[in-house]
Amino acid sequence: MLISLYIPLLALTVFLYYTQKQKQIAQLSEFQARATSIKIINFKKQLHSFLNNTHYWSTLEYPKDFDPMGRHEAIMLPYLEMIKKITDYDQFRIINLHGKEIFRAVRQGTDSIVVGNLQNKRERDYVKAGLALKRNELYLSQIGLNRENGVIEKPYKPVIRSIAPIFDIENNQIGLVVINFKMKRILDQLKSRIVQNNIYLLDKNSNIITASTSSIDIPYEIDNKGKILSEIRSAKFKTLTKDSSYVDGDHIWSQQALVLSGPLKPYGSSSKDSLTVITPTNWVFAQETPPSVIEDYLSPVYESLMIFNIITILVLFGLSYIYQKNREQKELFYKELESKNILLTRSKDQLEENNVMVNEMNNSLEIRNKQLSDFSYLISHNLRSPVTSMSVIVEMIQKEKNPEILHQLLPKLDKVAKSITNLTEDINDYVSILDTKEIKIVDIDLQELILEVKNEFTETLLDNSGFEVQLNLAAWNHISYSKFYMQSIVHNFISNAIKYKRENVSSYIQFESAIENKHKVLYVRDNGIGLNMERHGDNVFKLYKRFHRNISGKGMGLFLVKSQLDALNATITINSKEGVGTTFKLIF
Repeated sequence: MLISLYIPLLALTVFLYYTQKQKQIAQLSEFQARATSIKIINFKKQLHSFLNNTHYWSTLEYPKDFDPMGRHEAIMLPYLEMIKKITDYDQFRIINLHGKEIFRAVRQGTDSIVVGNLQNKRERDYVKAGLALKRNELYLSQIGLNRENGVIEKPYKPVIRSIAPIFDIENNQIGLVVINFKMKRILDQLKSRIVQNNIYLLDKNSNIITASTSSIDIPYEIDNKGKILSEIRSAKFKTLTKDSSYVDGDHIWSQQALVLSGPLKPYGSSSKDSLTVITPTNWVFAQETPPSVIEDYLSPVYESLMIFNIITILVLFGLSYIYQKNREQKELFYKELESKNILLTRSKDQLEENNVMVNEMNNSLEIRNKQLSDFSYLISHNLRSPVTSMSVIVEMIQKEKNPEILHQLLPKLDKVAKSITNLTEDINDYVSILDTKEIKIVDIDLQELILEVKNEFTETLLDNSGFEVQLNLAAWNHISYSKFYMQSIVHNFISNAIKYKRENVSSYIQFESAIENKHKVLYVRDNGIGLNMERHGDNVFKLYKRFHRNISGKGMGLFLVKSQLDALNATITINSKEGVGTTFKLIF
């Protein structure tokens, strides 16, 4: 029992250790990436300082036919003092357009500058690249060991060369300023570390410029050593094309590109033009967290989980012992409880079955009562208008003596009779619906149905009544719906438009179809007396609500319309204004 309880906890412990390990590694990766970014920013600031320093010399206006070691030697004296004080300067040279040095100042010691010993540098790559520069362009060389006459200088001295074109007072280019900056101090800062991370700076060819694992800078230039140090496989960097942090085995690596080529804002310049840096290489800065550092970082997690497991084993042993003692008593209790639960479950299932039957019966009765109520009202309400129209026409026929007018009235009487016949047939259909407990859905030609309902009213039947039924059903004309309900809905709309029309106005009701949000929409508009929506808006579709006391009505029409739409999951809204008219929006 102890083993069976402990195995899941052991699995949980392993999972927690793995999860915490991943979190710690992710945290270490984040810290490492931040440290990398900070070092890159500082490294860039140093190099930008060199570039801006070089740009300063290109902004000076030099005399025509400048001869710094001849007749213009006095001009260079104050600048020599400045060069002497800037300890990062290793060499300061001015080279003419033919690649020959016309001024050369070399640092010896901390405060000593030696001038002279001019050389021809026209074959050097950095001179060729410098002569191709334009105004406001700077060239930055690779970091390399300083060479004198093609031989590496000893002790080894890592330098970087910054080059800018210079111009005389007539804006003619007279040559280049070339400054060798000492990189030892900067490289030492770059690879300095607080924890035991390994730090590497590589060029685009994965040559190691400097590394915290080596005391020698630019090792690949010394007898071709250091192309691949024993502590790092430089092939890792060849496979990466963007800044990233990744885990390889038990090592955490962070790599970021160090790009200097491109625009650079000169210090203290109000000019909107930026400098352009041209360099033959960019660098990659990398940090490695070795397994020993990761293990030290994870040791508190490991120790905590070990203590947790020891305590867990002791607690589980005690619980297992207590559980074993009470097992028989609990088993007996559970058996008794199970038998009672079975009885309760059976009773509950029976009650649920009875409740379902009662709910079904109640729902069925509610539906039937509503259908019967609608049926009763539909018969009385929908038959009233055609019967009234028939009575009016029959009365007109009885009083009329003119055969021509009688000849006009008889066809209208025939239309009303046919409308009553059709309504009777629809009522029979509705009765059959009540018998079959379902609403019959058919395809309806809406225009045909509206014109059929129109003939039920005297006001729309006679040509000179002053009331017009307008149709705009271009968007759609056919709909699947209950024909009986749709006739009743159209009937109520036309009836209300006639009943609530304004005096001394050519009245109309308009039916317009539309498609909105993939739903069929029917707009029903009239120019009747309208409603005060602020006062009556909440009661428009309620039963027995009337809003015009001087006009007869029962307050059933709109209630029935909404009920018939609700029955088939359709909706209706109203927008009305007194003295203007009313618009209904039916969404199917």
